[in-house]
Amino acid sequence: MLTSAFLNTAIGQLYRDFTEEKIKSSLSVKHMLPEDKALLKRVTTTAKLYYNDPERMQNSINEILGEE
Repeated sequence: MLTSAFLNTAIGQLYRDFTEEKIKSSLSVKHMLPEDKALLKRVTTTAKLYYNDPERMQNSINEILGEE
């Protein structure tokens, strides 16, 4: 069973230190259930957005949560 918390830690944080090309060339996904693939896709999409501009993403999160 996969959780988004696990994938965020195991995969998502790779986008902080490595390019998408490096990650894709270094990792492969096999024998994964369709719902787990969808979860992985959401995690990687969010990670790419976040690490592309962390300050902007944090500001958006704070705005949504009503924090300053």
